[in-house]
Amino acid sequence: MFERIKARRVRYLVEARQQQILLDMLNEDRFKKRLEDPDESEWQSLGKPSDKTLTEQESEHLRDQAIRFYYRNPHARNIIRLFEKYIVGRGFQITPEADDPKIKAYWEEFWRINKMALKKKEIVRRTMRDGESFRRYFVKERMLIMRFMNPAKVKEPDTKEANGVVGNASHGIETKRDDIEEVLAYWYKGKRILAEDVQHNKILVDSDVKRGRSILEVFADYLAMYDRWLKDRMKLNMVRSIVALIKKVSGTPAQTANIVSAQDTTQRKAPDGTPYQKAPEGVSIFTTNKGVEYEMKSPNLQAGDVANDGRAIRLYISAGSGLPEFMVTSDSSNSSYSSTMVAEGPAVMEFEDWQDYFAEVFQEIYTKVIETGIVKNKIPARISVETEEVNIDPETGEVKTTTKKETIDTPTTAKIVFPELVARDILKETQALIQQNNQGWISGHTASARLDLTYDDEQKLIRQETDQFKTEDDEHDHGEGEFDQLRRDQTQTGGTE
Repeated sequence: MFERIKARRVRYLVEARQQQILLDMLNEDRFKKRLEDPDESEWQSLGKPSDKTLTEQESEHLRDQAIRFYYRNPHARNIIRLFEKYIVGRGFQITPEADDPKIKAYWEEFWRINKMALKKKEIVRRTMRDGESFRRYFVKERMLIMRFMNPAKVKEPDTKEANGVVGNASHGIETKRDDIEEVLAYWYKGKRILAEDVQHNKILVDSDVKRGRSILEVFADYLAMYDRWLKDRMKLNMVRSIVALIKKVSGTPAQTANIVSAQDTTQRKAPDGTPYQKAPEGVSIFTTNKGVEYEMKSPNLQAGDVANDGRAIRLYISAGSGLPEFMVTSDSSNSSYSSTMVAEGPAVMEFEDWQDYFAEVFQEIYTKVIETGIVKNKIPARISVETEEVNIDPETGEVKTTTKKETIDTPTTAKIVFPELVARDILKETQALIQQNNQGWISGHTASARLDLTYDDEQKLIRQETDQFKTEDDEHDHGEGEFDQLRRDQTQTGGTE
């Protein structure tokens, strides 16, 4: 009876010792530094859910947090990068509607000088991440130069009596007092810049709100929550690795106590000052005499269901971003082809909606470039175009088409083609484009853009190849090309060899 009581008491001591080891281990500095969020104190809760407009200070904190998420959180980075790729990725083209070589050359020069191949993505990145994008324009040698403005430095004037304020100036934007949508100027680094020299686009706010809000805002808390969830999973894995190692000694309890005392290393140190360690890290040793049995103990946390919590958080992030889960996580291993195709539907509509939005942004850029070229006499203000006039003879019913030239104002609009949003079957797509072009539904320029080709460049290469083939054919006898001769022979014989 006393042996059972003694064994139960020792078991309780073992369990208590395990719990104490667990607490000591988790409180050690090396585990704290590994598991804690190093910048948790820097985050700040912003506004209320019902707030429509943030204060200048809250807007600044929101941008700072969004930027921090973009550079530190893998899911936030992936979401922003997806919008970049699907909006202005491979296949994105801006083609002038005016078929004039001077206009095309001027636009291509602007594109090259301003490195727009990179800045087109930066426009999308800044807008989605910061909630807005400011671009300032300068004229240098009759060419428009575009530079980004730091939104954190677009602020309300330091004093209400600042020189030049004629309207309602707040959040760094000065508007008419009776019309908030008509911008007069922007206050940047304490200076007033006329609205005609700045382009500003904002997202996810109403038209009567001056500053935009990041797409990351609505699910930022859950991005941080998912990080904490991963760290908690790491803690659980560490706890599960803790075991108790039982050492059984044959002999009397007094002999056992002597062995324990002789092997105690808690107060003993090596010559260099470090404590002796006779057991693996995280393992406790209990020494007892023969005749008493102990059960090997390990923490029974019953934490298998936390995996569902992680997926619930990911789904919340997916809902906030408008993207399916496999796009947010870049993991489609658990999805079938049919399920991903269904899930792509809302994502395609989400990307198309943003493409429509950024079409207006890039159209505005193109218009400003062309208008500047006209003012600086780099491109003509009016161009000559050919138009077709269809007339029907009332007596015979014969349709006659006549072509005439007329002079019109230079168009300031462009044709914008965005990347394809779904996986393509190149053969079927080409056949469809041929049929659409033959029916007169689309132009050759559009068809080339759909195939990620530049129409003018391809036509130039085709002409070069045609001229080359003609030259080679002329070198043959009888002025006939080798290919033409072979085709004629096959036609006469009715087959091929």
